[in-house]
Amino acid sequence: MLDTEMIKRLKSDLIMYMKSKELEKLNVIRGILNEINIRDMKNIKIDDNEVVKVLRSELKKRKESIESFQKAGRNDLVEKESNEIQLIEQYLPKEISDEELFNKIKIVYSKSQDKSFGAVMKAAIVAINGQADSKRISQIVRKIIENK
Repeated sequence: MLDTEMIKRLKSDLIMYMKSKELEKLNVIRGILNEINIRDMKNIKIDDNEVVKVLRSELKKRKESIESFQKAGRNDLVEKESNEIQLIEQYLPKEISDEELFNKIKIVYSKSQDKSFGAVMKAAIVAINGQADSKRISQIVRKIIENK
């Protein structure tokens, strides 16, 4: 596996959490690195974009867990998942504003030969390059397509 800047940071923090015995943070980082290793074994090219995908996936899992735990009244687990979300968000690139996102997607849409949702969405995700989650992107892509 190629050690990208993000992977180096994750590994460095893993060692730091081992030394400081911060088990919750240690387990989160181990899980993320494990997901990256699984993708590497599946011959998926590991670069910083792929690491961002893993981080967003891990974030999404925890947000879904929070919804379930809230319904079940398990506030202790909601707090645990919230702490993990905060940790994961430290590794993600800063998200762009809605206005910037809208403008970038509008440009992608205007340049796109195929104006279907799937084609525009695929091109938008590449253009946004991890600076927004796919849920935000899809909402704006739908809005742009509906207004045309």
